Amino acid sequence: MVFPKRFFFLGLMLMGNCLLAEIRILSVTERYFEQNDFKRVFEYFTGKEFTGTELILRSDHANRSGMYFEFSLSATPSSLPKGSAFILHVYRSGSLDPKTYPFKIPEDTEEKKDILIGLTGEDWPSKKTRLIAWKLELRSSDQRILAQKQSFLWEHEK
Repeated sequence: MVFPKRFFFLGLMLMGNCLLAEIRILSVTERYFEQNDFKRVFEYFTGKEFTGTELILRSDHANRSGMYFEFSLSATPSSLPKGSAFILHVYRSGSLDPKTYPFKIPEDTEEKKDILIGLTGEDWPSKKTRLIAWKLELRSSDQRILAQKQSFLWEHEK
């Protein structure tokens, strides 16, 4: 019977596409946060930062004030390939060249859903520093681009 075989192969093709689903960066918003914006009641009692369901990655772990990029993915952080990293490229006021910041994704991200990447400390010296353009990439351990998103101005020719 040829007819059932066609359905079988069609089903295999559809299932294969679902298993190899593309990872996408759904949306990105940028915002400046002060040190105290991250302080929760839990931290007053324990002395440890409480991040809840957010994965927070900072360029300077000792400082919390800075420019943050908040985004979500079409996949959970725990389902990303091991050794993956976010690479953030930015143009900011006071600089003609883009700066690149790598952020390695930690292995323990089981409860995390949303992601905050922060340029903190000397990487974003003050609230007056202006963001001009940005490009965010998710790369595998072998440097393949798994997903990327960029601001409108990133595409603009110099």
